[in-house]
Amino acid sequence: MKRTIFYILAFTFCSCAVQRTTTSDEFAKDVLRDIPFKVSELKKVSNHDNTYSFRSDGYIGLLPDYEVDSEGASMIYQTTFAPTHHTQPSNVIWRNIVINRKAKRVLCIDRLVKDNRTFGYVYVLQSETARYSDSGTFHWDVSNPRLLLNVSDAIEGMSELSVETLNALTK
Repeated sequence: MKRTIFYILAFTFCSCAVQRTTTSDEFAKDVLRDIPFKVSELKKVSNHDNTYSFRSDGYIGLLPDYEVDSEGASMIYQTTFAPTHHTQPSNVIWRNIVINRKAKRVLCIDRLVKDNRTFGYVYVLQSETARYSDSGTFHWDVSNPRLLLNVSDAIEGMSELSVETLNALTK
């Protein structure tokens, strides 16, 4: 009798773990679909909630929305008073913001360049939905334009990993 109960509990825990893995994989696949360029590899960064690292085999020429320097200060990339460059220098982070209103998701994509290869981090702000309720998500609608200030604050707090990586590369 004890063995039967043990096997039932073991089966239940295993099936729950498989379901959670499937949900995490589906979440990562949806994030990958939102990225506006081809990525060779997308991996979850351990010890960082909703953060993924990516790499590309070549240079990604997509122009950024922002540039971030080694101190973490961001500046709008395309302005009327400053000339823009069309090739990413290795001493700055190029940042793109992607908003998926249907999925209630905001991606902050930080790109770095080394040896003409692009890699970086994707920080995901996901409103809680029934489909991804176990992914450690926020409890407010991140795609709502009225909450833009909250989204900005959250992104600034999440992007320390990109700045640390940039500083390590430029030393």
